[in-house]
Amino acid sequence: MNMTIPAYPVFRPIELDDKEAFDAAFAASPPENSEYTFTNLYSWRVQHGFHVSRMDDLLILASEQDGSREYYPPIGAGDVRAAIRRILAETRGRFVRVPENMVSASGLGQSVKAVEDRDNADYVFLARDLIELKGRRYDAKRNFIKNFKSSYQYEYIQVKTDDVRRVLQFQDVWCVERGCGQSASLQDEADAVRIMLSHIGRFPIKTGALAVEGKICAVCIAEALNPQTLVIHALKGAHLMTGIYPVIFNEFLIREAATFRYINMEQDLGIPGLRKSKESYHPVRLVRKFSLSLNV
Repeated sequence: MNMTIPAYPVFRPIELDDKEAFDAAFAASPPENSEYTFTNLYSWRVQHGFHVSRMDDLLILASEQDGSREYYPPIGAGDVRAAIRRILAETRGRFVRVPENMVSASGLGQSVKAVEDRDNADYVFLARDLIELKGRRYDAKRNFIKNFKSSYQYEYIQVKTDDVRRVLQFQDVWCVERGCGQSASLQDEADAVRIMLSHIGRFPIKTGALAVEGKICAVCIAEALNPQTLVIHALKGAHLMTGIYPVIFNEFLIREAATFRYINMEQDLGIPGLRKSKESYHPVRLVRKFSLSLNV
């Protein structure tokens, strides 16, 4: 473990050089929840105020914002439930985004209260379903793809370092179209994507894009969450190109998801349109998440 990470209860902000320690902890106990790749944590570190500490063989992740602190599930192969009980008892704080498998096996005890957080549940799909799009339930997706292909001549690009500038130019246009300047959440996402792409040679991300007449018009960014699951970090398409989202998603998965059993499309954040969109791909299950606090 990176010994520059302070021992609990001292925390410090996440740094790029923490990648090896986080990767080792995730390898020791492969995660199900979409938040848990170093790419994601580092890219969103400012927006969420991510800080890290170590407790025995575990990494303890905290979000520090507006003078308050929330804890995320401990990372690694140590005694996760003992760490949760200790931190709750000592801080009277709260854990967030705790996956069901940490709660249901419950060595947490009756003193811990668990409240489900539906808005942050992850959508999980069979990779072959989203690659093949077979059956009547995917008729609409196939029709969108067919119509797009009849309207546009496009090129699929496996994004490398030399392509990043063009992708970021597309994102700038996307932000203008979607109004990032009036939406803190959209601007935060744009900033996180920029960080991911700026470290494309160091982070193990898979990135694909579509170009029409030489201009990037869609992008998808993903990486392995665990040996069986590919997690989708970002999916963006040009505003007025009907069908662009099903096309970039399918083209990307055909090339990048064949070795995975599952696709995790992250959460819907309680946004009705986003929930409808993710449900339209017919998930096989949700990764349910909970907030934990002392039962007082």
